[in-house]
Amino acid sequence: MRTLLFSLLLICSFPALTQDSLLIEAIQKNTTVLQVKGDFFTGPGAAVIQEAIADQQFLLVGEQHGIAEVGQFTKALYLAAQSYGFQYLCIETDPFIAAKLERLMEGDLAAYRDFCAKFPFTIPFYNNEGDFEFLQRVATSSKGRKPVFWGIDQVFAGAPRYLFAHLAKIAPNEEAKDLALSYLEKGQAGVDHFMQTGDQGKTLLAILGQEDYAQLYRVFGQQAGAESTRILQGLQKTQEIYGYYFQGRQFDNNHTRALLMKEQFLEYYRAAKERDPQPKVVFKFGASHMYKGLSYYDQLDIGNMIHEMADMNGTGSLHIYFAGVKGETQGAMGPPQAFDHTDDLNPLIAQALKDRLEGSDW
Repeated sequence: MRTLLFSLLLICSFPALTQDSLLIEAIQKNTTVLQVKGDFFTGPGAAVIQEAIADQQFLLVGEQHGIAEVGQFTKALYLAAQSYGFQYLCIETDPFIAAKLERLMEGDLAAYRDFCAKFPFTIPFYNNEGDFEFLQRVATSSKGRKPVFWGIDQVFAGAPRYLFAHLAKIAPNEEAKDLALSYLEKGQAGVDHFMQTGDQGKTLLAILGQEDYAQLYRVFGQQAGAESTRILQGLQKTQEIYGYYFQGRQFDNNHTRALLMKEQFLEYYRAAKERDPQPKVVFKFGASHMYKGLSYYDQLDIGNMIHEMADMNGTGSLHIYFAGVKGETQGAMGPPQAFDHTDDLNPLIAQALKDRLEGSDW
């Protein structure tokens, strides 16, 4: 069980306050306690959450990456939202890894561990035991048609090896299979080199060029919508995005990535609308992507588009920022590590929450 302290600033506004005591009073007034027991919310905050999600079409959790409790919170949020028709989970992976994750949820934790060990650095943000429990609970409880997981991000840095292994599996002929396996071998050598030296220069995303893609399209074909075509196009788009980053073009990097997220979300959304006139979706992303308005990186990111879509649909979007004061960080299948950021809090917030922060829970 974990106790969470949270403030939901839904449509709250009040005059500028000049006295610290009034600000402290306002923080205390808008703070409540939420407990997660098993898979469900309890405590005074449970009713606040339930009321907040009742009329929404989209629920967006913007997280501080790596906090183990975010998965617990989002799992409870998703299950609470199911009674209102929520049946889809949008996540910060590419579409191909999202599909693989959904298939892995049909197995057990051992198979999940094996995949993560075989293809390290392939699954971003969902590569530990707590995440497996969260994703499996979502996948098995959802009554919507597949896919339940909507992956709308770029290909993660280590994922090309898995993608070439998958291309070999779906290859239309032996030539295509052999070519995919040759790139898988190069990819493994590149990762081994990176692990030994820290140099990314031999990874697949660093070495794939126009001649490589021309050869791959020749043997796999370039039929619009075909899985192999989508994978290769996804790799090319990812190289473009990472390329902007390494060139120091941060705006272009973030802007191109945000556009990709929007485009890929709309593909899922339009497909879901064919069977449900108003698909309801829970999101779990890094907080910068879930903003209304301009994000921290000066982008109108996917979170803003979702807010605008809800306005146009006459529905609503609830945006929740999740950051830890005290809790646990969870890495790739390793043991969780405790953290305590109490000393980093704004002094006024720390004073307002003093009594609650002295305990062992959040």
